[in-house]
Parts: sequence; structure tokens; C-alpha cells
Amino acid sequence: MSMPGIETVAILGGSVAGWMAAATLARRLPRQRYRVILIETAQDGDGLGDFGTTLTSLPSIKPFHESLGIDESLLLRATRGSFALGVAFSGMATRDSACFLPFGAIGAPIGPVAFHQLLTRLRQQGRDVRAADYSIAAIAAQAGRFTRPSADQGSTLSQFSYGLHLDAWGYLAALRATAEAHGARAAAAPFGRALIGENGDVAGIELADGEIVPVMLAIDATGAPALLSGVAIGGGFESWRHWLPCDQSAALRVADPGDPLPFSHVEAMATGWHGTTPLAGEVGRLVCWSSAFGDADTARTALGVADGPDPHMVAFENGRRALPWHRNVVAIGAAACVIEPLHPVALHLVQSALARLVTLFPASAHAPVEAAEYNRMTINELERTRDFLIAHYATNRRAGDPFWDAVLTSTPPERVLYKLQMFASAGRMPMFDDEMFEEEDWIALLDAQGLHPRRHNALSGAVPIERIEQHLARLREAIIAAVKTMPRHGDYLRRAHAAPARGAAA
Repeated sequence: MSMPGIETVAILGGSVAGWMAAATLARRLPRQRYRVILIETAQDGDGLGDFGTTLTSLPSIKPFHESLGIDESLLLRATRGSFALGVAFSGMATRDSACFLPFGAIGAPIGPVAFHQLLTRLRQQGRDVRAADYSIAAIAAQAGRFTRPSADQGSTLSQFSYGLHLDAWGYLAALRATAEAHGARAAAAPFGRALIGENGDVAGIELADGEIVPVMLAIDATGAPALLSGVAIGGGFESWRHWLPCDQSAALRVADPGDPLPFSHVEAMATGWHGTTPLAGEVGRLVCWSSAFGDADTARTALGVADGPDPHMVAFENGRRALPWHRNVVAIGAAACVIEPLHPVALHLVQSALARLVTLFPASAHAPVEAAEYNRMTINELERTRDFLIAHYATNRRAGDPFWDAVLTSTPPERVLYKLQMFASAGRMPMFDDEMFEEEDWIALLDAQGLHPRRHNALSGAVPIERIEQHLARLREAIIAAVKTMPRHGDYLRRAHAAPARGAAA
């Protein structure tokens, strides 16, 4: 039932992505002009790909929560959450390799000379140096310590950031409570069918009880099934299987009474990779593999449940919707892009899409200019994010595993090749429009994968080796001293779980 003078924004999918959209739009859109209604479906998952029931966020989740008035400590308690300082990788570069991609700064420059150029100088002198040894997040993660960053920009404790590990269903409940507090509401009945107008737009959504919800703009948060953007209006899909060949996943949760680690872990295996996400009292395990090289029995063995409970299994295909905003439907989450969680990008992509939508929010259902700009920026971001994941595969040197050998037979996208070539030549990192990951993230990844520049740049050549060594020694000393002041992650987490709520709560 419509209300005079008020347009309806309908969100299809009672998922994490759906309630993120409901909370954001209800918070940002004027209530006197718009109502936000979420419609559940019979097959709602998390809307992010359904890769298990644990989520890892990037540090960008903090300002997102603050914008909605979500209290972080209360959220951690509601989701059995823990803090995340980065992602540890094993066996991705070579069979016995191990590296850590931290959140926050790695090292510090000397004047205009970038830190990775200083490392290149030392390596050319025969020194064996690791970039992560000069990251406070990496050293704290290794030591199992954590504290929230200092607001004092002069402090070593300000030189890192953090994400969160969350239980997906606890997070969904928190987002729903937040969305409803801001004025969004759930429809009384679940989705029945989409009503398509003569112009091809979604004119309304009929609920299972026969009620019709009129639609100005529809948000598809139904995950990979894409019930609106794919099924109802027939939007196309671009596959990335050629570069990202994993197409099966299996997940489960197991009890873990020990204190959770402040990082997630990804380990390469012969047919794909295996990941773990720590929560308070539990660990989420996930296996992603290619059906061309492995089967469910392989995954069950990797999960440690060869004779145990059945894991949650999902078949998927990496790729994106041809037009994320098509007609009057905006796809978000896995409805817009399915991408394996090799790196924790899913929540950020939803946040970014919603921020973009709010900025470009149309005055009417017919908004070709806004849709074109939204699609340009969104496709750029999705493909640049895809490229970052491809780089994990394209730089592997695990000779002898058919899966990993096959990955190397596919030529990466031109932009990825250009990045790899420029960095391998002299440590330069070209950046493109709408990159999700910053230059420092790309450099950290390639350095950790063992792709080191063949030569240093001219600026670093002017810095004496002795000065570089002294600089690194001071950095290392300051980082270790700062980490020693941090409490154990488990102790800090227990205090955070017990902290009283501040302001609006989830």
C-alpha cells in the first residue's frame, strides 16, 4: 500500500547485505519523502555469497558502523566477534611460504623515498629483510596482542588499523535492529513475485499474501540468485572463471575454547585454499576449490570432518552483473558480484556501493545519468578488486599442483600484467580509477608473494646503506616496544565484550 507523496525503496533479501542497505538508506534518506521496506525471500542467505557463517571486515567497517550509530563493543558481544589485524597466508607463494598482510602502515619512508624502495636497496646488498617485520599490526598479531589504535598521530600505536571477525547471523540481527531504529521496516509477508511494467522496470513487488508494494527503486540483495537483477529483469552476467577458477565451497563452525587470534588465516592446498576465521569460543572453517581438480571428499578432509557432520556446501561462479544498476534495480552484494573470500572484501563492497548510491540517489525511477555513473564507478571497483585477488594466484610458484599450474596458464587481465611488470622492474605501482586497495596494499601483497623489484629507483640510490639500516633498526625497536605495552588480545576482547553500550546500539 503506497502513501501519498512518499516514494518506496524496496530491498529484496533479508540478508546481511539487505539489512546493511536498509540501515544505510533509512538513515540517509529523508523520511518525509521515502519509506524503506525490506522484503524477505524463501532462500535468504547472507547476500554476500553464503561462504559460511563467519565474516571478516576490513578497517572501513568502523566508520560505517559509526555512521549508523552502532556501538562496536556491543556489536562484538552480540556476534561473538573478535578483532582483526590482517590476514596470514601459508603456501600461496611457494609450498613452504608464510606471510602476513597487515591492516595499516608497513614501515616508514625516509623523506621522499618509499619504504619498499629502502628494502630493495638492502636486498640488493644481500640483506634478507621482510616488510611485515616493520608493521605494528603484523608484530602484534604474531604476539597475540591487541589494543585499539591511539588517537595521537605521533604515537607508534596510531600506525595500524583493524577490522572485525563477526558471526554472520548475529551481525544480521544487529543490522536489522539498527535499520528498524532508523525507520526501515520489514514487509509483513515474504516475496511472491516481481511485477514488471511496460517499460521493463520493476513496477512493484507482490508479496506472498497478495499485498503489492509499489517500487520507485529496488535494491537486489538476494545474493547469487539475483532474483530481481538477474531473474526478473534479465540482467547479464560476466564470468571471471578464467582467472578465478574456484567454483565450490564448504564451511562449518567448530568449538574452540581458547582465546581467538587477532587475524584470519588462508592456507593454499592442492585444489584451492582453506581458511579459518576466529570468533570467541568458535572458529569458522572454509574450503574453496575447483571442481575440475577436487571433490567434496577432498574438502571434507581439509575441514577435518571426513566422518563428521556435513558442512555447508555452495557451488558458485566468480563474476559480476553486467550492469549493477539496470533499469530501476540496483544489485548489491553477491547479486552484483560473486567473488571468493580469499581476501575480506565482501562487506566493504556493499558499504562502498551504498555510499555511492546515496550520493547518486535519483529523483525518479528513470535515472539514466545516475545509473551510468554508478555503473562506471562500481564496475571499476569490482574489477580492480578482482585484479587484487587474481594477483594472489598469478604470482604463485607452487609447481607440481595441477590446480596451481593451471592458474598460471591463464593470462591475467592487462591491468594486472602492467602492475606486475612495473613493480618487478623498479618497484613502481600504477594505480587506476576506483581502486579498492591502495598502493601500499598492492606493494605489500607482491612483496609478500616474493615479487621483488629488479632495481631500486634513483631517489633511494642516494640514501646511504648505513642510514637505511639505522632507520629500520629504530622502526623495529619502536614497534616492539609499542607491542609490549598491548594487552593480550583475549584479555582486551573480554573487556570489550563486557563494556557498557555507548550511544545507539545494534
